Amino acid sequence: MTSTPYIILTNRSSQASDRPNPSAAQQGRLALSFGASDPGVYFQDTAGSIRKVGPNHYSTTAPNSSPLGLAGNSVGETWVDSSTTKYYMKVWTGAAWQTIGSAYADVAVLASGAVIASGCILASGCILASGAVLASGAIAASGSYSAILASGAVLASGAIAASGSYSAVLSSGCIEASGVPVTTGLPVSSPEGTVMYQAAAPSGLYIYVGGQWVQI
Repeated sequence: MTSTPYIILTNRSSQASDRPNPSAAQQGRLALSFGASDPGVYFQDTAGSIRKVGPNHYSTTAPNSSPLGLAGNSVGETWVDSSTTKYYMKVWTGAAWQTIGSAYADVAVLASGAVIASGCILASGCILASGAVLASGAIAASGSYSAILASGAVLASGAIAASGSYSAVLSSGCIEASGVPVTTGLPVSSPEGTVMYQAAAPSGLYIYVGGQWVQI
C-alpha cells in the first residue's frame, strides 16, 4: 500500500504586517505572516488578544505601521528604532512604545568626553581611581572641579593624578604629600590641577581649580 504524504499548513500570508483578526482566529492556533519587512507568528491568548512571536522589529518606523490585517501591536512586542543615531530599544505596553531604560538613555554621565571604566573616572586628564569621591560639587565640564566638600577634605581610597602635576596618595583620610612643591606664597595662577604646599600662614596643601587656589 502506498502512503500519500500530507502537508499541513498554518494560516499564512506572504504579506508584511498581515496580522490575524481575533474574530477569525482561534485560541492557540498559529497564524504566520512571512513578509520580509515585518514577519511574525501570531496566536490568540485566553483573553482574546493577539500575541506576536518573532524577531525584534528593526526599522525607522514601528512594526505594523501600515497594517494589512489587524491594526495595532501586541503587548510585549519589541522594536529597535533606527530613526535616530541612538537606536532606542522600545517595547509596546499596550498603550504606547516605552523606551527601555528611558530613565538613563539620555542622561550625560560626565561632560567633555569623560569615561567611566572599571571603577575609575577619567575626565579630561584628571583621574579619580578606586572609588575616589568628590561630594557637593563633583566634576564640572572640561574636568575642572567646581567645589569640594565643605570641610575641604577629599575622600578617597586610591590615587589622584591631576594634570600630571603630582602623585599624592590618599589613604584612609590621610594625605602623603611626597613630591609636592613647597612654597611660602602661592603663585597668582597655575595650570588646572596643580598642587602646592604653602608653608606660610595659612599653611596647608592647596589645589588650583576653577581659576583659584583651594585648600584641601
